[in-house]
Amino acid sequence: MTTAFTHGRYQPVHNGHFGVFMTMLKDYENIIVGIANPLREIPERINTLEPKLRDSIYKARAPENNPYNYVIRQEMILTSLEKAGVDMNRVRVIPHFGHYERDDWREFMPSKENTEIVLPAKDTHHYSKLEVYKQEGWKVRILPQISGISGKIFDAAWPNENWRELVPKGVDEILEQYIL
Repeated sequence: MTTAFTHGRYQPVHNGHFGVFMTMLKDYENIIVGIANPLREIPERINTLEPKLRDSIYKARAPENNPYNYVIRQEMILTSLEKAGVDMNRVRVIPHFGHYERDDWREFMPSKENTEIVLPAKDTHHYSKLEVYKQEGWKVRILPQISGISGKIFDAAWPNENWRELVPKGVDEILEQYIL
């Protein structure tokens, strides 16, 4: 059995995230989606990190960049996949903690034996995580970024422009229910 694991903040789930999920579902039997920063907080150890990584993490973890709690993000992931007709027995959603957050971060990771970590690496923060995963013995696959789809594009459109076009089916309804 082959399983793919990916993680992100999903603030909110947008079409780029959804494209990663669908690629994983095409290439693997099962997927596990980790919701990073499940507690929506800045890691206590942030000042021990190298400046470039610290700045990247601080920006990603800043409260204004994390409006949706774990439950809402989980609902966005599951609803979008369900509305796309995905067999939900193939999908698990779990909390994800980075290596720079907790000593027991490995306890929140899937098995090394049958899981490949799949990430669209785009910055210092992502490449740093991938190196740690490789050193720890996980298989790693880097996906190319989907051009023109990102959280920054969503943020620029939210809430006045064409934001609904930037999120998968179901996520728009969740955002309207909780936010608008």
